[in-house]
Amino acid sequence: MIVSYTRNKHLTVRDLNGSVLSRASINDTFFEAEVEVEVKVPELEILSAKGQIKRAFFPECQRAIPLLDKAVSMRVGPGITRTIKDLIGGTNGCNRLADLVFECFDAVILRFTAEQIRNNWKKPETLEEEIKMQVEYLKQNPRLLDSCIAYIEGSPFRTEGQFKKE
Repeated sequence: MIVSYTRNKHLTVRDLNGSVLSRASINDTFFEAEVEVEVKVPELEILSAKGQIKRAFFPECQRAIPLLDKAVSMRVGPGITRTIKDLIGGTNGCNRLADLVFECFDAVILRFTAEQIRNNWKKPETLEEEIKMQVEYLKQNPRLLDSCIAYIEGSPFRTEGQFKKE
């Protein structure tokens, strides 16, 4: 037996006047959907979130589309992952739709960090240089605080006390 499965994902980010529009779509053998999220900058507040599901095995996914409206006025930052998983994914929603929302958030964040990484990053020769570079990078990108294990409280990149949670 030959199993045939295909998957295509597409992601775009476009600068608007005072905001960023991010679109994520997926088309695979079993599921086809798209999500569009507009985020106000620099606040990273969600101005709009909409989507559509063209094909899905589970009816919960179609019912999850109106849940996207509940993301409006939230901020992309610490805690948003759990909130979106609970709100759009989970037992009352559609995890695949929530994943597309996360793709949109990632694209917005990369829109502001990818060029900086590319322009400023050089291979450090010592661990001390690496820590100094990471501390400077985190100063320039405070939205990354607590976004991953490298930037959590107690990390060497935060030991200088320059990052106090308010």
